[in-house]
Amino acid sequence: MTKSRILSLLFLMYHIICISQVKSSSSYQEIRKFYENKELNDESALPDINAFIKKAKENKDDRALALGYRDAVAYSSNINAKLKFADSTIQASLKTGKNDLISDAYVGKGILYSFNLKKYQSALDEFLKAYRYSLMTKDEYLQHKVNYHLGNVKSYLGYYEEAIGHFNHSIRYFESGSKDSANPNTAYNFKKGYFNILHQMTVCYQNLNDFKKSDSLIELGINLTRHQNDFQLEYAYFLKSKGILYFHRRKPNDAIYYLNKALPPILKKGDFTWESVIYFYLGNIFITHGDEEKGIVYFTKVDSIFDQHQFIFPEVRKNYRFLINHYKKGNNTEKELYYTKQLLRADNIIVKDFKYLSKKMFLEYDSRKLEDEKERLKSSKLIIVIIALVIISFTIAVLIYRHYREKVLKIKYIRLQERLNIFKTELQSEKKADEDNILVKKQVVSDEKADELAKKLAMFEEKNQFLQKNLTCKKLAEQFKTNTHYLSTYINEVKGMNFNKYLSELRIRYITNLLNSDRKYLNYKIEGLAAECGIASRQNFSDLFFEINGIRPADFIKMRVKELNNK
Repeated sequence: MTKSRILSLLFLMYHIICISQVKSSSSYQEIRKFYENKELNDESALPDINAFIKKAKENKDDRALALGYRDAVAYSSNINAKLKFADSTIQASLKTGKNDLISDAYVGKGILYSFNLKKYQSALDEFLKAYRYSLMTKDEYLQHKVNYHLGNVKSYLGYYEEAIGHFNHSIRYFESGSKDSANPNTAYNFKKGYFNILHQMTVCYQNLNDFKKSDSLIELGINLTRHQNDFQLEYAYFLKSKGILYFHRRKPNDAIYYLNKALPPILKKGDFTWESVIYFYLGNIFITHGDEEKGIVYFTKVDSIFDQHQFIFPEVRKNYRFLINHYKKGNNTEKELYYTKQLLRADNIIVKDFKYLSKKMFLEYDSRKLEDEKERLKSSKLIIVIIALVIISFTIAVLIYRHYREKVLKIKYIRLQERLNIFKTELQSEKKADEDNILVKKQVVSDEKADELAKKLAMFEEKNQFLQKNLTCKKLAEQFKTNTHYLSTYINEVKGMNFNKYLSELRIRYITNLLNSDRKYLNYKIEGLAAECGIASRQNFSDLFFEINGIRPADFIKMRVKELNNK
C-alpha cells in the first residue's frame, strides 16, 4: 500500500470518528435532523438512526429507544428487518409503561402485516392490542387511527356497512386536523389518514352498489390529491376507483384510461393487491368487448401475482372462472386443470382467512365494544339493548359459520367429483398392481392359489357380491372354498388393507357412484342407502362414507341435487 493511500485511509478513519463523536454528544433532535427529511425506506438514514438508538441505550431512555426503533422501521427497506425493528419498538414501549407509545407500536406492526404482507390475521391481532391500550389514553388521534385500521380490516373482509361505520366515526376528525394543523408533519399525517378513509369508503360503496355515493367521494379525492406530490399514490387509488366505476357503468374506454393511469404509481409502490385488481378489470373489459386474447394476458398476470404472494381479493377470484372456461373451450385440458387447481387454492386461502378473521373480529373486537357499552349503561335500565346486541352478534356468527361450512363442502364435493371421474383409471391401475403383487409376494400364498383367488375376487367385485349383508371373511372364504387365513393374507398383501377396510371401500364406492349417476338414489333416506350397499347400521354407513369420501352422505346429496338443478 502506498504512503498516500495510507494517509488517505487514516484521514477517512479520523473523519468517521469525529462525526461519530459529534453525533453521540448531540441531542436526539439534532441527530434526527440528519435523516428526518429523507424518503421512507431510504436505508442511507440507518447509520444516523443507529446513532440515535445507541444514544438512547447509553442514557437508558426507553422512550427515546422506542422512537429510534420506530424510525428504523420507517427507513428500512427489507420487510424482515422492519418486522424485527417493530418488535424492538414494542418491547421498548412496554418498558416505558406509556399506553400511547405501546398502542402506537402495535399499530406500526399491524400496518406492516396488513399493507406490506397482506397478512390480515396477524394484522388484526396487532390492531386489537393497540385498541386495548388506546382505551387507556386520552390521545384522540391515536384512538381514531386505531379505529380507521379496524375499519380497514372489516372492509377487506367484506363487512362494508360496518367498515363505513368506522370510517364515518373518524373522517371528520382527520379532515379537520388536515386543515388546522400548523406543523407540516402533523398535517401530512392527518391528510394521509383522511385520503385513505375516503378511498376505502369508495371501495365499500362500490361493493354495496351505491355508485352515486362512491362517485362523489372519488371526485372529491381526485380533486384533493391531483396536484399534491406527496399524495400521488392516494391519487392513483382514486383513479383506480374511477376506472372501476366506469367499468360498472359500461364505459370501457373511460375505464381503460383511468385504470392505466392509476397503474404506474401503484407498481412503483409495489402494492400487488390493487395491481391485481386493475389487471382483473382490464382483462374483463377486453374479454367483454371481443379482444379475448388481450384479456387472457391480463388474467394470467393476476395468476402470477397470486402464485407469488399467495393472496387474492375475493372479487378477483372470478378471474379463474374466465381462464377455466377459455381453456375448456379451446380443449386445452392441461391449462384448464391448472387453473381449476389454482381456483381451489384461492378458495382455500379465502375461506381460511375469512374463518379466522370473522371469528377474531366478533369474539375479540366486537365483544370488547359490547363490554364497553355495558359499563356505560350499567346504571340505567337499558339492559335489553345489550341483550339485543348479543343476539345480533350471535346470529351473525352463526351466518358466518354456515357460509364457511358451505365453502368447505363445495371444495370437498369438487374434489370427490374429480376422484370419481378418474375412478376407471384407478381400477385399471389396481388390476395391474394386483398382477404385480401376485408375482412378488409368495411368502404365504402360492402362485397357483394366488391366481385362483385373484380370479374369484375379480368376479366378486364385478358381480357386486360384496353387497351381501353380514358378510365376513370367514363366510367369503367358505364361498371361495378356501382357507380364511389364505384369503385374509392375500387381501392384505395385494389390496394393501385388511378385509373389513376392503369390503367397506367397495360398498362406499358402489353407493357413491349410484348417487352420482342415478338421480333416484338422491331421494333415498340414509338408512335406505346403507341397506342398498349392505351396511346394517345408519351411523356406521355415514361414518364410513365420510372416512372414505371426506364428506357426509347427507351433504353430498345436497350438493349433488344443487348441481343438477343448476344445469
